[in-house]
Amino acid sequence: MDLKNRKLLQHNQQAIIKDLDVQYILDELYTKQAISSEVYEHIANLVIVKNRVEGVRYLIDCLLRYGTNQAYEAFVDSLAKDYNWLWEKFATQSNGPMFNDSFEDSLSKGDVPRLPEHHVRRKAVETEVLSKIKELTRHKILVLHGMLGSGKTCVAINVLRDNPELITNNFNDIVFWMNFANCKTDDDIIAQQNTLLRKISSMYIQNSHMNSSISMSSMGSNIDSHSLSYYDRTWNDFRDRLKNLFSEPPLKEGLLVMDEVNDRKCVEAFDIGCKILITTRDTDVVANYHPQIVTVENSFTERESLELFASCLDEPVSKLPSYAKELNELCKGSPFHVALIGAQLAEDRERLKHDRSHWKYYLKKLKKNFFSVWKTNNDNPMKTIQVCINSLNPNTLAMFMKLAVLPDSVKVTAQVYSKLWNVDVNEVENITKKLKSKSLIIKNYDRDQKKYLYEVHDLIMNYLRSCTHEEEMKKLHDELLNSYRYDSETAPTEIVDDGYIAFYIGFHILKTKNLHQKWSLFSKLYLDLRFLGNKVRLTGPDDVMLDLQKYENYIVRDEIDRNLVYSIKAFLSTHGTDLHHYPCTNIVQSIIQHETKGILCCKASLIARDNCVNNELYFEFMHEHDVEEIKHSTIDVKEVIKSVCFLRNYVIVGTSNGLIKFFNIETNKQKKELKGTGAAIKWIGVACTKDTTIVAALSTDGYLKLWFVDDFDDDDNANNLVEEEPNDAYNNYPSPLTFEPKLGPILNCRWTTSEDLLITHTSQMIILYRPKGAEYDVISEFEREQKLLCCVPCNNDKYIAVASFNAVYRVDLIDIRTKQKVVYFEETGAILDMLVIPGTNKIITLKQNEIMAHEFRTKPASINRGGTVIDSGAVKADVRFAAMAVNNSGSLLFAATDDSRVVCVDLKTNSRVFDIENRRGNVVSMAVSEVLMWDEFEPSSDVLLTGTDSTENSAKVWYLDASYVSQTAQRKGKVRLTSKFDVSFLNATTPTSPSASPLNSGVETTHNALKSHQSFTNKDPVKKPIKTTMSLDRNTLKPLNLKGICNNNEGLIHPLLAVVDDMNNIQVMRGKKVLTEILEKSDEKITAVKVSPCNHYIMYGLKSGKVKRYTLRTKEMTTIMHVNSPVQYLNYINNKLMLVAWKNRCLMSYKLGHEETWKTEMLQAGNTHLGSQESQLGSDWQSMKMRNGHSDLSTSSSEASVSSRENRLFHGGEMKELYKQSDLVDCFWVPDTGLITVESNAAIKLWNKDCKVSTILNARQMDTYITCAAFQNNVLVICDSENKGFQSYELKFDNTIDLCLIQEYKLNNVVTSCDITSDGYILAMGLDCGNVVLWNVKGKRQISLLKHHNSRVQACSFSPVPDRLYRSSVHSPGVTSPADAVADDQPPLVLVTMASEIVWWNITYVIRIRASNKSLWRSGLNVISPIGTPLENRAENHQTTENSGNVNTNFFFRDMFADRHCWKNIWKGKTCKEGSKRKEILACIKLSGINATRLCHDENFSCFVTVDNPGHVHIMNVMRDLCT
Repeated sequence: MDLKNRKLLQHNQQAIIKDLDVQYILDELYTKQAISSEVYEHIANLVIVKNRVEGVRYLIDCLLRYGTNQAYEAFVDSLAKDYNWLWEKFATQSNGPMFNDSFEDSLSKGDVPRLPEHHVRRKAVETEVLSKIKELTRHKILVLHGMLGSGKTCVAINVLRDNPELITNNFNDIVFWMNFANCKTDDDIIAQQNTLLRKISSMYIQNSHMNSSISMSSMGSNIDSHSLSYYDRTWNDFRDRLKNLFSEPPLKEGLLVMDEVNDRKCVEAFDIGCKILITTRDTDVVANYHPQIVTVENSFTERESLELFASCLDEPVSKLPSYAKELNELCKGSPFHVALIGAQLAEDRERLKHDRSHWKYYLKKLKKNFFSVWKTNNDNPMKTIQVCINSLNPNTLAMFMKLAVLPDSVKVTAQVYSKLWNVDVNEVENITKKLKSKSLIIKNYDRDQKKYLYEVHDLIMNYLRSCTHEEEMKKLHDELLNSYRYDSETAPTEIVDDGYIAFYIGFHILKTKNLHQKWSLFSKLYLDLRFLGNKVRLTGPDDVMLDLQKYENYIVRDEIDRNLVYSIKAFLSTHGTDLHHYPCTNIVQSIIQHETKGILCCKASLIARDNCVNNELYFEFMHEHDVEEIKHSTIDVKEVIKSVCFLRNYVIVGTSNGLIKFFNIETNKQKKELKGTGAAIKWIGVACTKDTTIVAALSTDGYLKLWFVDDFDDDDNANNLVEEEPNDAYNNYPSPLTFEPKLGPILNCRWTTSEDLLITHTSQMIILYRPKGAEYDVISEFEREQKLLCCVPCNNDKYIAVASFNAVYRVDLIDIRTKQKVVYFEETGAILDMLVIPGTNKIITLKQNEIMAHEFRTKPASINRGGTVIDSGAVKADVRFAAMAVNNSGSLLFAATDDSRVVCVDLKTNSRVFDIENRRGNVVSMAVSEVLMWDEFEPSSDVLLTGTDSTENSAKVWYLDASYVSQTAQRKGKVRLTSKFDVSFLNATTPTSPSASPLNSGVETTHNALKSHQSFTNKDPVKKPIKTTMSLDRNTLKPLNLKGICNNNEGLIHPLLAVVDDMNNIQVMRGKKVLTEILEKSDEKITAVKVSPCNHYIMYGLKSGKVKRYTLRTKEMTTIMHVNSPVQYLNYINNKLMLVAWKNRCLMSYKLGHEETWKTEMLQAGNTHLGSQESQLGSDWQSMKMRNGHSDLSTSSSEASVSSRENRLFHGGEMKELYKQSDLVDCFWVPDTGLITVESNAAIKLWNKDCKVSTILNARQMDTYITCAAFQNNVLVICDSENKGFQSYELKFDNTIDLCLIQEYKLNNVVTSCDITSDGYILAMGLDCGNVVLWNVKGKRQISLLKHHNSRVQACSFSPVPDRLYRSSVHSPGVTSPADAVADDQPPLVLVTMASEIVWWNITYVIRIRASNKSLWRSGLNVISPIGTPLENRAENHQTTENSGNVNTNFFFRDMFADRHCWKNIWKGKTCKEGSKRKEILACIKLSGINATRLCHDENFSCFVTVDNPGHVHIMNVMRDLCT
């Protein structure tokens, strides 16, 4: 029975005995099973034998002794009918004051302490403790674990005092609180046991209900401390006595609280069978009792700390100044420190309310760690820590003291402790368990690293440092560096990836105070590019730049070093994020890629040349000469950016998850982070008042939030204590303010120019706020249907320009003071944003396709429609504007577009000055500031801040030098290229003309444009005099003399490029030098471009269906084909044949005939009504063999394997389906045979050498969409994006030509690119997810899965196959193990893949590693069995793939044998870079932009070309050592 019910029954006992006749309720009690049959009969006999009163007494005694809550309720209910006055006593007294008094009495008798004067509720942990203590049962223990001063005792007191029903219902009003902080000996334990016995005795005397439950013999004289027997008893005897007492009903459910238990023996002595709550700093004391443990963290939340400070100052939290948050941050929320500071604040309460200087006094004391000054009574922080640490055993204590060498607030892994303590990692785990059990260390699991991290609280670290002498501390730093092999003689550039040393190596070098010449490591490491690259990869560029800034005086030895450090910082500021996010990139290679001159470029080139001697792979980049680019600094935000702004030397970024991040511009390092409402931050604005800085942020949910930030001042004068300041300098700024929407969400915000008002608006009204958050005014005089879009202050904050929509788009000018509309003008479209040019009355309006300027006057009121500043057509067709900003002088406008660029416009002339290429994503937000020059007479430079969308998640700071802007304004802006291009490597290395007879002196004339399908009639074409041809006659055709345009780089390959620009023109370039521009009409969109094999012509197709030929020498333009459908495919199949395919399936050839003239011929009419060869397809199809019988389908047991090809076959009634709409995917030339075409519906056709349809090798397939194909050595592979699979075939030549299926297989991802080795054995497939599959074509199984790319693999290509390629074979047991095999002098088989990076893979290494897997040998799987043995010569394979007719040396198509020999010399022995963890990767280059779709290379596999989406051309030549 609950104590509450028991007390009610005792309290009304006399009234019941006086009035109740028990005979009237016995039957009901028995029926409800409130009493047993024995009790029923005994009461009935008592009434008969004795009297009514004895029967009632016995009933009440039975209920008190053995009754349950159900029995009590049955008894009370039985009184309701005949004894209503008794029933009312129970009903009315159940909630009376008696029980509150009883609860307080229980706590008082149990010595439960009261809460301190100033305390704070820790609701989260208290809720957890309450839920677990309610579930606590007898013989079980609940433990509150935390270090001294963590507040665990206060948590226990709060839980007990704030839950009266817990004491009443769960513990029968019995709680005993005992403190064991000073309990160390057996005598102390016995004294505590006797104290508990006295408390029980006292409760026995005062509580009559215990009289019937606890016998006198159980108490007796055993508790008399003055008896002689007392001194003869041990704590075991007293424990037995307590066990007996707590087994009795009144005490059985009682709670024993053991506070500050530090000895296991204490728990053993009080293991008396009751419910126990223990607070301790050492979980070892309860190790054998299987307790429930609740950890009380040694840190308050910010809210909890502020509540405690507010309690001490007797003020609400909202009235606390921002210094209160700083106090909490500096003491890391330590409950002990917060309480200690709170006590000091309480003493100076009145002064702190009126004097701001004293807050700074406390802050600077705290920064100096002057806790020894703050002592209240005996509360010395160091003493409490000393007690914990001294309890360690000597060996553990010595190791723990070494932690003083670590910096504050650092979390490290067990590997770091292993280095520091010189013990095994497993031993470290055991030691840290002991330290954690004593609350000396904090242990957390990091899900990202999948490791446990350990941390020591700053308070303990301060104690450890105070106990360590300076000389000993220097020695500890020196020993830690030595454990990582950093000494004055050796400075390894490889950094141990333990999550610590990479970040703090500079810290430890500095702290050695040059012991053993350790400071020499600064210059050895921080001037070593390889070390810096490894550090950037592990820590990020911001940490490296910060180190270079902090330790610059220790790093540099002369002016050359200083210039090098400056160049490194500038490079990392711009490109460091690539090195961090793409770990396989190399810093030396990245410098060569991006730097064109200077000391850093020279140093990187020398290192690369030296490493090439060791067969490492590096590339030389072809750079544009005399081109100056705007330098920028890249800030890695790591979140999706929605808004940006400047704050002095900081960049503020609002993210999609509601965070506001502050970054230092000099180091790009994050300093602060604020939390919004959780919705995306759509706008950020800053107001700098004379007292503080206010940051306003508007989120997409319509809420506006203000923060009062004043902690961004430099800390140079932090050591100077400020004792007094004028009283008027103090402003009690509140905590962050949140403004809820009124009549709809807030849509936009702006600070006024003077920053004394914040203008906000909903769709119906404008609300103005003071900087402190007070509402200033409301403007709501708008029409009901008028929807406000945006607003901006103008004319020195006297007016507000408001854009709205009500049937038409308009802008109203409203007087802030009178709220009257002064003037308005209409706009032509939806207004996205507005701004006012500083110092003028000009309003700039932003629309998707146009930016306009309007000038207004107020006296008299008028509007001057200034017209268009810039429209999208002036930039690029179909481009849209997304954001805009104007500089402080009002001279330049910056407009961000949706094609990754920022257009700069001169507002004086409305002329486009230059474009800023963002390259990786669109700019969604911008802000402009300026940098003042040292010379007053020099103009200030603008600084542009851009925030990139989710493509890159980075903010960039662009430094726009005034001289650069003025010079750029005087010349035409650079054209922007697209990723649509073609390249030719003919005569790229030696641009000299061969000695050959010139062409006839006749001048080329334009070939008459074809009339509508004139050349497709059956009549023989009329022969014309040969005046202009594309003949490849070696004696009559002279290649272009391109010497002198290659920037005098004679050793590099300068390919010829034809690139389509964003104005629909073609830029023809040799290397990066523009030769000419092919102009095309803007409405005639170029869909394909190709450079002719002789380099004399540029062929390109248009959306209108025309195919044009441009002659480079004479600049003649000729239309050679015209079909009314967009050109989709244009390619040279060989040097005598070009194929063109249109969207309507029309297929035409342009080939060199016997008369050495080029002719067009229709191969397939498609959807046109033109004569073609399609009439032959019926008979050809009828003769096509059904290959079901001998098709070799995959025998794999995998579910992904396809078991049927029924959907490939035609039936008699489906002949017309053969011509269903499909696109040409690719074409391949088969030597001595003809042409193979692959269509998107998997139809594969064979054409003879005269381009006549020979046969249909593979019929159309249902529900199939082929996106890419590859053909080598008679092996054809087609990849199906619809079914996420591929099909491999072999072309066999018997009496007939057949295409035999090798395998059909489904993957788990879409194949986006593919290639086959020249011998046809290995297939590479790039997937949409970024992985690359290596497949054994003949073996029908996967070789390996290459994982590196994180985005779609756009291109992949194999190098030539080495003559010998290693393989393993279970049939050759004597094969040498790969581990023991010595690498031969052959070049490796290389695969190059391209996504956001270009990666060169060492496939030879992959194969050897795969072959070394013995489990594959045992399983009988020969991973690459078709590949030849190391003794097999591959020359015959190459002969089959080459056209025997092209083996002669010529200056158009060079000698294949010479090319092959050159390729071997270039790639011979190439291996990964030293120290690389990815041995299979030879090189990795991050593209400057994104979404490059094509990668080309020369026959030597030595020059690679691609053009990314923003139009940046990458020309990469394999760097050769001097020997090569």
